Amino acid sequence: MDAHVSALEQRGFAWVREALPSAAEALDRTVELIAARCALDETETPRVIGDFIVPPPEGSTTRDFQTLHFDFGVPLEPEAPRDLARYTALHVPRGTQPVATTRLVPIHALLSQRDWPPRHTLVQRFISYGQTHGTWEGEIGYVEGSLARIVEAAAGLPLLPSVKSEPEFLCGMEFDSLRAEAAFFERHAVPLEGVETEIALNTGELLIFDNLSLAHGRRGTRQPGELCQWVFGDRSLDVATQRAARERILQAFDTEPTLSARQPRPDSRTTTHP
Repeated sequence: MDAHVSALEQRGFAWVREALPSAAEALDRTVELIAARCALDETETPRVIGDFIVPPPEGSTTRDFQTLHFDFGVPLEPEAPRDLARYTALHVPRGTQPVATTRLVPIHALLSQRDWPPRHTLVQRFISYGQTHGTWEGEIGYVEGSLARIVEAAAGLPLLPSVKSEPEFLCGMEFDSLRAEAAFFERHAVPLEGVETEIALNTGELLIFDNLSLAHGRRGTRQPGELCQWVFGDRSLDVATQRAARERILQAFDTEPTLSARQPRPDSRTTTHP
């Protein structure tokens, strides 16, 4: 088995550390690796549902960190068809050299550090939180992108700003520093230390990760046009299949993981510039 496909299966992410000559070749490599990974489970290969330059070339420099999140959000109580992201790929194009690192957190390694209520209780807490604090949208249901909000909802202790009562609040702005975010997870008995990995991509390199197994964020700033980002998934996914995807999130709260939820726990945070 290709080492990168094995890494996607075993760790949830693959780091292609060769300098790929173009974004087109990086995308081709991504499609190849994701297809090979899906073949192991005999599942359909997802297609590109998001193609971005991050930050936008006409935009401005980002703030010095990004909170942990899931691209396109995860369905906590879906009630209508909508898009679901399964994999994300990041590529550094020629002519750029990032200084920021990508943060990856395997959600089972994080959440299994403490006990949680049974799954039916978690689902009820998700519904309640979505209706009072989260981004519940009428007949669409509740899809959440913030890892911190998922943890807070599961804990049944909503303290972060409510996007319902404060509609001007911007998602992703729950914390003003990495230290504040780390303190939040520490308070909930799921510390990031020991489970978080940091990847420092160099020019031409490629990072692919499972968007339903790992939350991701950033340490450091990014300049306009610094990254190519591709999101692979399904368009207008039916409610039943979204609920099956939710099971993967619920499995992450189990003390003993099922095979599909199991992720190796990193020995320590790893920041690497080869």
